[in-house]
Amino acid sequence: MRHFKFGRKFSLWLLCSFLVVFTIYSFHFLFEAYSRQSLHIPSLWNETVPCQSDERKSKKASLRFSNSESTWTCAGNMNYESEWYSRTCAFKNICYNKEKKVFQFYRKPGSVRKPVLFEPKLGHIYEFNMNNHGFVSLVARPSHKESWGPTIVEELLPSPDKVPYLEHVHVLFLHWYVTFNLGHVTWEDIASTYFAMVRLNEYDRNAVLLEYQNYPKRGDQFYQMYENLIPAFAAKVDSLDNYMNNFSSPLICFQTIVAGGAQPVFSIDHESYTHGKETLLYDFRTAVLRYHGINVLNLPKRHRIVLVNKTNALRKSLRAIKNLIEVKQFINVTYPEIQLDVIDWSRYSFSQQLHELYKTTILITPCGGISAIIPFLPEGTHAIVMDYYVNKAAYLPGERYQVGESGSMEAALWNYFHHVRKLYYQVRSAEDYILDFPEASDTRHDAAIRVNTTRLKELIEIAFEESSLNPKH
Repeated sequence: MRHFKFGRKFSLWLLCSFLVVFTIYSFHFLFEAYSRQSLHIPSLWNETVPCQSDERKSKKASLRFSNSESTWTCAGNMNYESEWYSRTCAFKNICYNKEKKVFQFYRKPGSVRKPVLFEPKLGHIYEFNMNNHGFVSLVARPSHKESWGPTIVEELLPSPDKVPYLEHVHVLFLHWYVTFNLGHVTWEDIASTYFAMVRLNEYDRNAVLLEYQNYPKRGDQFYQMYENLIPAFAAKVDSLDNYMNNFSSPLICFQTIVAGGAQPVFSIDHESYTHGKETLLYDFRTAVLRYHGINVLNLPKRHRIVLVNKTNALRKSLRAIKNLIEVKQFINVTYPEIQLDVIDWSRYSFSQQLHELYKTTILITPCGGISAIIPFLPEGTHAIVMDYYVNKAAYLPGERYQVGESGSMEAALWNYFHHVRKLYYQVRSAEDYILDFPEASDTRHDAAIRVNTTRLKELIEIAFEESSLNPKH
């Protein structure tokens, strides 16, 4: 009888133990699944744009009037006031005063002053505007006039019952107001607004981009690029003044303003700012491709070489491939089984350019703004990019490329798009270039490249060898 009771107790103990272990394991499995979903790091490979995290949605729901003053957060140097051009910041619950034309940052009356910077030499700094400049830069190559910071006012936040509070993220930016260049507009002016939102965990698919003071005229090249790029990741772009005129209230409040972060990404001396942004660059590129109707998984199945014929330029020199016809004939004779297309991009819309690129496996292009579409090539393809020769007139003091070297003009950015293999055609001596007009002297801006077909063949062969497609097929 004792053995029987002991056996029953032992069986019940085993059953209870099993249920406890099973329950613990089930909770652990559910928690892991929930954690993976909540901590999902978005990638545009599977999504057109990054999703908004549950944490951010929760913050968005509670932020509108959670306290009586404005708040802010930044990424970048928070010590030296001179580092204003490197910061990226998000400001919460700040308002635009239409009469004064300033953004107001609200500090509770009588509250303790809070430093915004901890300057090693100057000590605590309490204002967002100092020494004739603002807190962040709104453009990649700023002067003090292109900096920005809100004005601190000791007042309570206006009541949501009296003034409008705009929920979606709004991004302040400027475009570099110089002669149009596709590369600078795409990768410095526009892409930087997307980078700023993602870096601060403030990405909003319905974001509104506000151009601070240089909004382009409808129909010009800048405006066209706004239309080609911004709808890929945001809902709207407008000038600040025009956008504010949509509201009758003298004060318009914003739940979130993001500003800053643009960098001159093509400058070698700023290359360190691009370190670690590979995923951001790739995701922006993919969003643009998808917006223009390209299936990024539909990779080329046969080799196709595109040779770029540059026929238009906004400067006196084309900075093109001088012996283009010779290069075309050489490729046709050497690789008769490979499709070769000579393309003048000026005859194509931006969307058409992207579709042509996505059918290309080897792109041969001059450097400069015309090469700005290299990142939109498919995965595993190759770009053969012309260098330039650095003579005394082309040398810029402080730059890495020295006189007598072969300079890769946009390498500081292209090298961070790892899905495309870059093969730089080096320009080594006066035999490799021709100045475009009699008084020209600057080999960076005013010279065309004379391509040696033997050296070009070496790069093409490398592209075939490294390709996942059947060689020369």
